[in-house]
Amino acid sequence: VPAAQYHLADALLASTGDLSHRRRMFARSNYLVSAIVLIAVLRTEHVVTSVRFSESIPHLRPGLLFWVFSVYYFVLTALSLRGILVARERSQTTPSRQRMTTIAIVFLAAPISVFPYLIVAGPIANVPILFWTASIAANLVSGIMFSLLTLRLAQFGTTNSDSVVRVRLYKYLARAPLAATIVLLVIVLVGRTNNFLNLPEETSLAVAVVATIIFVEGAIHVYKRPLERFFQLDDDPDVRRVQELSERVLTTREMHEFLESLLVGTVNALQTPTAFIAAIGPDGPKLEVSVGPLAESEALEKDTDLALLEQNMAGSETSERSSKLTTSGSFIIWRDYWIQPLYGRRREGMLGILGIRARGEKPDLTPAEMERFSLLQQQAASALEDRILQQEVFALLEGALPSQAVQAQRRFTTSQASYPELVSGEEADSEAIIEDPDFTTMVRDALSHYWGGPKLSESPLLSLRVVQDALQENGGNPTKALRAILTEAIEMQKPEGERSLTTAKWILYNILEMKVVQGKRVREVARRLAMSESDLYRKQRVAIENVARTIYGLERAASEPANGAAPTETP
Repeated sequence: VPAAQYHLADALLASTGDLSHRRRMFARSNYLVSAIVLIAVLRTEHVVTSVRFSESIPHLRPGLLFWVFSVYYFVLTALSLRGILVARERSQTTPSRQRMTTIAIVFLAAPISVFPYLIVAGPIANVPILFWTASIAANLVSGIMFSLLTLRLAQFGTTNSDSVVRVRLYKYLARAPLAATIVLLVIVLVGRTNNFLNLPEETSLAVAVVATIIFVEGAIHVYKRPLERFFQLDDDPDVRRVQELSERVLTTREMHEFLESLLVGTVNALQTPTAFIAAIGPDGPKLEVSVGPLAESEALEKDTDLALLEQNMAGSETSERSSKLTTSGSFIIWRDYWIQPLYGRRREGMLGILGIRARGEKPDLTPAEMERFSLLQQQAASALEDRILQQEVFALLEGALPSQAVQAQRRFTTSQASYPELVSGEEADSEAIIEDPDFTTMVRDALSHYWGGPKLSESPLLSLRVVQDALQENGGNPTKALRAILTEAIEMQKPEGERSLTTAKWILYNILEMKVVQGKRVREVARRLAMSESDLYRKQRVAIENVARTIYGLERAASEPANGAAPTETP
């Protein structure tokens, strides 16, 4: 224990830039001394001797060299504590000093809980009340101190926030040490109780242990979220929504099962043999789920009239192309089916369609059937909208989550602050940039600030040779040069022929031109391109990857002449 304490103090000093080879060697030598002491305790009676039995608890007697070991133990502990205090003084920021102060205080947990005090104060064991009071108090205090020490040390070099570290630590403490302590306490209590539940000792012990484990795990599960919010010191509604996201995620399979149950209720309530739900995307209807015989599934997905159904319902200029569709009340009649459009809560766009096989030439639902059908329609629309919103959230989180490079930078922050000589002042060359796994992320960030912003003006892409070559054409302005290269890469995505907003080959270019160059909002771009926002995010990701590949090719082409130039001879 004292060797580990000194090693910890040395590591904390090193984190502040105080490197010492002599101190490092001394820390390692302490492990050798600890091994020698352990062998002496196990093999000889020089450190401790025979066991002394008392009324409360048996304990060892001190040996001839026990006092030498005690002096070594506390001197090394004092040196370790001094090293932590020096590390605190070397800390440059208030949070770092506060963290070091906490470590210095809870550092005393090991001397309090590990040193064999009964060898010195053996008579105390003869007073049960005094002994058990002191023992329980010391264990509680040292347990809390060890928890705080673990928390503060876990925050060094982590890529997660302090709140996440706290939650993970206390979740582990609740599921492992706390649960084990409670189970052990129950075993002791049941073992000292005669005829517990009028059962044999083995049976009562097994029942008590199983019941305790179930109770502890159940309590942890019930109070997990409140405790997480408590330890995060943040009861913000946004935090609560994020914590509940995992429970509310609706996978595609779960959505299909839910929609199928809705359709089963529909066909039973309306006495119709077939019902289906199809989502409306940029490529037209896509059948999600159906109940009953549906021979028209392929025709449904290829029907151009249904593909333009949203424009027809909105009364757009393309409505004449949907003249084959007729309406009867709120229903649309398509072949042998009555169709109802599915809208989101804000009715900003059509999400899909709900169709049932016609029972006659015109819809003849009774008011009760219509009320039931409307309820099923709302539930189906809500399920489709929830899935779209979740896809958008996941698409946004994919860009918001820190990359491996960012995580590495976080881990290295302390080292950079402590050892400025390790930080290179040179910019990474263009070869390293384009071969970086996060090159696509760099391009995406630059496109997000296309018309100005730190992600463009401070982008690593400014070091590319192709950008440097464009400086002269852009007045020596690196930001304008990078924007020109991005524009060129976007224009290279343009297909041949006349531009169209609905043709598949123009989709990626239209997204880049509207979203990046024109700066239109996502909702507006999705509406103009007749696609859902989730589809837009997916296709935008593909478009950005294409731009990144194009810039990669431009950089390779710009670097080839320089790399392939013949060396000039010097006289």
